[in-house]
Amino acid sequence: MAEARAAAAGEPRPASAAGACAGPVPRSRPGRREASLELGAEPSSVLELERFVEGLGFLAPRERDRMKLAGDEILDNLVKHASPIEGGRIIARAARRRDGIFLGFYFRSARFADFASSCGDPEPLFDPEWRRWRGIGLRMCRNLCRDICMRSGRRHDRILLRFDPESAGSRGQPELG
Repeated sequence: MAEARAAAAGEPRPASAAGACAGPVPRSRPGRREASLELGAEPSSVLELERFVEGLGFLAPRERDRMKLAGDEILDNLVKHASPIEGGRIIARAARRRDGIFLGFYFRSARFADFASSCGDPEPLFDPEWRRWRGIGLRMCRNLCRDICMRSGRRHDRILLRFDPESAGSRGQPELG
């Protein structure tokens, strides 16, 4: 019942303990063009996310590539910069809809709430203390996606990436250049 309410409210469905982080097979109902996976808030989850996206049969290969690249960057940033993640878990949900392809991350983090409320679209900047650029990964994600939405809420925080689908004529075609 709680799962039905969560789905109706547009929230992620909780992954079962048996299916959590179990490998490349996404949790999805037959005929549905969506799938969810529960990830631990740890660096090894980036590889689990890649296996999850590779198993999404409703995406074309180049759509999966874009989703993996942007999703890896967002998940890596969550694990590194938003910790501690409440409950130590992040739900990833991928879907194909009429208005695009979506990848959402659902979690709870006080650090992320502070970040989301304090910035709009941060520009990349050089950090002299660490001698490295910061923000370039998020800029890359913005170039791969149509939209990125970061929201902090009372029950959970979320990052939603929306991608343009491949046109039917470009599927399977090699990149030029």
